[in-house]
Amino acid sequence: MKILFVLPEYYPHSGGGISTYYLHYIKTLKNRVNEICVIVGSGYTQSDDNFNVDGIKIEYLRPEIYQAYKSKFSKFDLMPEYRNNIAAAWAMWEQSKEGKGYDLVECTDFGLGFIPWLINHKIPVVTRLHGSSGQIDLFEKGNKIGITADLFRQAELLLLKKSDVLITHSTSNKIYWKNIFPEKDIAIIYPIFSVDKASLPLNQKEDYGIVCGRIQHWKGPDILCKALSELKKNIIVKWYGKDMPFDQKINKTTQLRIDYPEIWDKLVVHQKALPHDQIMEIQRRAKFAIIPSIWDMFNFTALEYIYAGTVVICSDGAGVSELIDNGVNGFKYSSNDPHELASCIEQLLKLNENEYNTIIKNAYKTLSEKLDYTKILDENIRLYKYALLLKQNLTTNLFLSEIFKPTGTKYSIEVALNNLSLKILIKHISNRIRKRILWVQ
Repeated sequence: MKILFVLPEYYPHSGGGISTYYLHYIKTLKNRVNEICVIVGSGYTQSDDNFNVDGIKIEYLRPEIYQAYKSKFSKFDLMPEYRNNIAAAWAMWEQSKEGKGYDLVECTDFGLGFIPWLINHKIPVVTRLHGSSGQIDLFEKGNKIGITADLFRQAELLLLKKSDVLITHSTSNKIYWKNIFPEKDIAIIYPIFSVDKASLPLNQKEDYGIVCGRIQHWKGPDILCKALSELKKNIIVKWYGKDMPFDQKINKTTQLRIDYPEIWDKLVVHQKALPHDQIMEIQRRAKFAIIPSIWDMFNFTALEYIYAGTVVICSDGAGVSELIDNGVNGFKYSSNDPHELASCIEQLLKLNENEYNTIIKNAYKTLSEKLDYTKILDENIRLYKYALLLKQNLTTNLFLSEIFKPTGTKYSIEVALNNLSLKILIKHISNRIRKRILWVQ
């Protein structure tokens, strides 16, 4: 079996959840199939890089192909984020020679990489539901992108169900998509995950907590700040991750600094994102880890923490929480409830070394039982073979083709601008000029 993976992120960049998942999965899968090729790209990522790592061919979306496809979607110039991602999807389709020579293609729901494969559907398509662009926007707050997010959701709603196989990693995410596609089978397969470094005993850990993730609303920084404000003892939590926009004016860290001046930058200390090998050492040394997400498809950092020997406090809004038995192999609280989170932190801080080690031992046992890589691989291979048996060679209808296929027709943005009043345009231009002057100063 020869498999082509079309991914928005992958080696050597290991910071995101999708990249983390596939770095572990593909490394294990390669011994069970004949050939694997990974093409990496999106509206955010293009490069001339090419790698061959452990027999896996990795190539990034070439910028010149991407730029050529951007001009073929000029009708979306007013929504550049959507235009860029749909252009990247088609550019990767061309760069990979439409999947020629491969038995099937695997895509993700994030970044629209699935579009050309489902529009043409010449080879079986497996789509893994990691957390789609439109889905994430629903759980974000403040930085709404309006019609762009609606376009992402439109594409996902119209096309994802045409995948030969849909797979996700948590029960909550299966239920989410099953409510949208009630007629579609959606498989749950836990991720493959392993690390080589030994964990540290409690007496060698340092007195801080850790969060790893982008700083945005749905990752739960507000809940964490509120919880820490309830504690009688001050405890430092280091948050490693990229700062994200809050609205059109400020980033999320600025909003947190304004709303929680006694907590953010004092008890919650923002740290820049680090390479995976460096962050693993910090995870080993942390006394505890928190996953404060109000929603998360899974959250792979929970597995990193456990294998690092660090007790996890997890919101039940994260899919991985279904693996956590509160007080037994970690701590779990109701999402959006800072009081419960504060209570979990207090319980953890009271643990003696024996109690702490027992929780870690139980967490290891859970992962060894639930994340048995042999069983997980067998289930993935079974679904790949099922997709091959379907052998669909379907073409989409005229309406879908008209929406999603590239075109040589050039659309002028002036047509749209001419429909706006002069008052709106003048106000916009004035604001742009004012911001540019302030920026230069």
